[in-house]
Amino acid sequence: MKIRSRWFNMILSYLATFCLRLLFLTARVQHRAIVDEASPYARSQSPQRYTFCMWHDQIVLAVFSLRTWNLAGLISQHRDGGYLADSVLIAGIQPVRGSTSRGGAGAVSEILSRPDLHLAMTPDGPRGPRRKMKEGIVYISSRSGRPIVPTALVCNHYWAIPGNWSDMVIPKPFSKVILIAGTPIIVPPELPREEMAIWADFVHSEMARLELIAQRLQEGETSAADEIDRTADPEYRPQTQANESESRAA
Repeated sequence: MKIRSRWFNMILSYLATFCLRLLFLTARVQHRAIVDEASPYARSQSPQRYTFCMWHDQIVLAVFSLRTWNLAGLISQHRDGGYLADSVLIAGIQPVRGSTSRGGAGAVSEILSRPDLHLAMTPDGPRGPRRKMKEGIVYISSRSGRPIVPTALVCNHYWAIPGNWSDMVIPKPFSKVILIAGTPIIVPPELPREEMAIWADFVHSEMARLELIAQRLQEGETSAADEIDRTADPEYRPQTQANESESRAA
């Protein structure tokens, strides 16, 4: 059943937000960020803003685990996205409506007009496939000057609420949540479109690497945290033809 009343939708959004906030009060949340200011949960004084990359099934973990600051969220113009937009707005996040398939140009324009805000994106939305990285996040990062921060968000005990193409993870009471904001990936400005797929694959691989680390931390392997930081790694960028040429020249 589709609920068409705007007021009723808002009431449901307030109720859902209230319940989720109560639920997360019971959770044990651990947060690790490689760059202090490169986290949606940090109140940074730096003018630099970032694009946080997370999977669609992790939205609830991202929004409610900790308080966010100076954050916008890219949300689809689909009806279901409207419910989510209401909830994130109540939670203190500025919704930007649009996706790669609908309203994308307007969304990009709005993002570029707000250099004061970080941006959170789910690159496998709004219609999947699940955890399939799309190139839109690379395009926005390149054009906006916001480095991409790959993330990992895991929970040891949770409900998986089924959706059309992806579940939604909601932690059970007193569960443990681990959040990782990885090493920022600086995408070259005005990156050619033919190179965006290479960068998208690179972001995807880093997301997978961080999630494995987060799972190891969940299991008590504290030394896994030493593998998160890649700021000193000269290979921390895609191996494009331009990069290979620079390496040979050096």
